[in-house]
Amino acid sequence: MIKKVPNWLIIIAIIALIVSTKFIFFPKKDDKSAGNKVKSKSFIAVNYFVLKPVLFDNSVFATGKIGAFNQIDILPEISGKVLSIYFKEGEAVTKGSLLVKLNDADLQAQLLKSKTQIKLSEQKLERLKKLLIINGISQEEFDMQDNELNSLKADQAFVLAQLAKTNIVAPFTGVMGLNNVSEGSFVNTTSAIVSLVQMKPLFVEFSVPEKYSELFVKGTSINFSNENTDSKIQNTATIYAIEPIVDEVTKTIKARAAYNGNQHFYPGSFVKVFANLGETENALMIPTQCVIPTLKGQKVFVYDNGIAIEKMVKIGVRTDTKIQITEGLTAGDTVITTGLLSVKKDSQLKLLKAEN
Repeated sequence: MIKKVPNWLIIIAIIALIVSTKFIFFPKKDDKSAGNKVKSKSFIAVNYFVLKPVLFDNSVFATGKIGAFNQIDILPEISGKVLSIYFKEGEAVTKGSLLVKLNDADLQAQLLKSKTQIKLSEQKLERLKKLLIINGISQEEFDMQDNELNSLKADQAFVLAQLAKTNIVAPFTGVMGLNNVSEGSFVNTTSAIVSLVQMKPLFVEFSVPEKYSELFVKGTSINFSNENTDSKIQNTATIYAIEPIVDEVTKTIKARAAYNGNQHFYPGSFVKVFANLGETENALMIPTQCVIPTLKGQKVFVYDNGIAIEKMVKIGVRTDTKIQITEGLTAGDTVITTGLLSVKKDSQLKLLKAEN
């Protein structure tokens, strides 16, 4: 009689059959080739830039705006009807030129009445003076008449002041704008009749980063050009005023430079501003894209024996393509310029191309 095979032996046999089948049909891959593949994937190919000290032309570029030293809207000081207009739109006028005449008939009548009253009062005062000499009247009566005469003269001065306001004159030399009223129209103290702009000299207003505060001083010359003309045409202006505070939002300082040249500019137009603040020797300049902003400041990745090293830096002046490094790097360092999204601290690197 054949003995029954135990179940546990059958289970062990099945497992052994499965394991042997795996090794026969699915052999183990070469560990060496797999290791090489992993190793090859760990390298990051990057371009690089080798730092070397250079002579840096410390120049600043900014966007500025042309402004007029004097620019106003002509408004009447009193209400009235426009009798005559003496200016022409767009033409130059000199300081003190009569621009507009308002109706002054009522004031002229008041002035005539005032003159008559003053004349009568002066005659009466002269008679009282003679009586006072012979004690014909008291000193009090004479003083009352003298006060009345002074009061009438004060009234006349007020009327003359109101009459002067009916003559609207140019407060400074400039160019007239577009006329907003016609002869016969009624104007009040809020009616803008015309604008007046002083066209020469002008000023250029622009802002520079706070870090240039020690370099910008009164008397510094700047160049600027109109964005609508040939950029090669450079005009020179001289800084005459600098804002004593830093803008909290933009961290910039505002400055104004006076321009008294012959080139025609319209106040309000934008210009390109260029200022040369001297030269810096042995400056370390790297491509702008190398600098990575962080919560603690700025950092760059440096190549060191095939490994990416992270270094915190302090930056200085910027140009269109380069940025100055003031702290954190030294001449001869190899800075990574590409692949910065993939590069991490201690990443293995493979250098490809040197950038200028």
